Parts: sequence; C-alpha cells; structure tokens
Amino acid sequence: MSASSLSYAGEVGRKALHLLALSIPFGAWAVGMPTALYLLAPAALVAGAADVTRAYSESVNAVIRGIFGALMRAEELPAPRTGVQFNGATCVLVGAAMMVALFPLRIAVPVLVMAMLADAAAALVGRRWGRHTWGALSATVEGTTAFVVTGLGVMAFFSSVALGPAAGGVLVGAGIEALPLPVNDNIRVPVAAAATVVVGEALVLGRSVSLLPVLSL
Repeated sequence: MSASSLSYAGEVGRKALHLLALSIPFGAWAVGMPTALYLLAPAALVAGAADVTRAYSESVNAVIRGIFGALMRAEELPAPRTGVQFNGATCVLVGAAMMVALFPLRIAVPVLVMAMLADAAAALVGRRWGRHTWGALSATVEGTTAFVVTGLGVMAFFSSVALGPAAGGVLVGAGIEALPLPVNDNIRVPVAAAATVVVGEALVLGRSVSLLPVLSL
C-alpha cells in the first residue's frame, strides 16, 4: 500500500467504510441485473456531480469537508476552483457501476468484495507494519502480502468463480494496486482482476464469458 496523507486513525475510519460499502456488491447480487445497474449508474453520476460542484462552490466544498473531511486524503480536498478531484467514495460507485456493466454478476460481485476487503487489509497492514518497499514504489511488501492473503481468502468463499482464475485475479489486482497509476484503485483493481478471471476461465477451463451485460438491456 502506498504512503498516505491521512492519519492512521483516519485510515481505519476510511477503511471501515469499505465494510459498509460491501452492501453494494451484495445488494447488486440480491437485486440482479438490470436493477443493479439502474441503481448504481445514477448514484455514481450524483457522486461525480457532487465532486464537480464542490470544485467550484465554496459552500458545497465546506459542507463536504465538514462531514467527510476527516476520512479524506489531502489530495481529495483541493481548494475550490483549483480543479476537480474525485474522492474515493465516488470512485467506489463508479467502479461498481462499471463492473456490473462489463461483467456478469457471478464474477463482478466476488471480485468487488475481494477488492474492497483486500485493499483495506493492504492499507492497514502496510501503514502499520510495512517496512520493505517494492524498489522505488511507496507500496510495501507487507501491504501487498496482506492484499494477496485476504484476496485469496475472500475468493475461496465464492463458488461462482473457479479457484485458479480467481487466484490469478487476486495476484493481478495486488500488482495493479501497488502501482502508482493515474486511475483510482477502486476502479482499476476490480476491473483488472475481473478481466484476469475472464481470461483465466477461457484459457484454463475453456469457458466463454458473456461480457457487457449492459448491452442486453
């Protein structure tokens, strides 16, 4: 997990929200498609609009800072009129909407749960016990190890994805999470992991996956 401008207590609180956010993938599985996408897409748009609005409105920015500021990183709290910065919660919603639009729920839901819990483990372990970085990267070996162990444990609970492709998705997700890429990890990690699962099922099991369920709406 990379270094953070947030205090460790703030990091714990921020990752606690990941537990609440688990209602997103489980809720999606409960209601199914297309209802899941009909709920997630507008929610992602509203959250994104709030981030755009706070970038230009001092009053909206002050309200958001007052409510959520303690759980937001410094880079998520730019001064008004200095550019749009999407926060982690918005990216969780965007990532979830993309997942249910791109992948069948039997893959999207397990991977989203895995990414949320493994990312939280990587952040908390990496910040508290991380001592060895991956070369020039700020991500730590300890944090990445926590991601992999947690991710494999989570995926083992879901029978809808074969173990081999699931393990491949976890390893790719861990690597993507450690890299300082411009796309938020709440988006890039689950999408990359799910794509790996799809490829793994095709290569290992010869199973074809119907992608882009959004096109069937």
